[in-house]
Amino acid sequence: MEILVKRSKSFYNYALEALSRGDFDLALFLLEQAAQLRVKALLLRLLGFTPKGHRIRELLGALAKYLESLNREELAKLVSEFIDVWRSELRVVEEAYTGSRYLLRTYDRSDVEKALKAVEELFKVVEAVENSVFS
Repeated sequence: MEILVKRSKSFYNYALEALSRGDFDLALFLLEQAAQLRVKALLLRLLGFTPKGHRIRELLGALAKYLESLNREELAKLVSEFIDVWRSELRVVEEAYTGSRYLLRTYDRSDVEKALKAVEELFKVVEAVENSVFS
């Protein structure tokens, strides 16, 4: 699990660097990787495996369901509310998984800055779940 967290932090830091250089497509792709790996690290710790797939909203949905199965409704609600509040930003982040590499879509600073806020909030939600479940 620690290796996934470390990689997530590296992707996040490289995303900030790409943003500062004006490489918005790469910055958004790196943010997607940071978010995906951070959620997968938590799921690995909770479940003992990482679910297949890369869509962040689906991974978070799996997290919320698992938290409900642990009777941790308050945490499941926190995750579900995060998905609802940041839905449009998460869509852009998920799209960047392929869009930034293969599609004729480009991203601008505004796209990256919105995604950055969503990913930073995601990290807070993941930390809140970890602190509550594992402390």
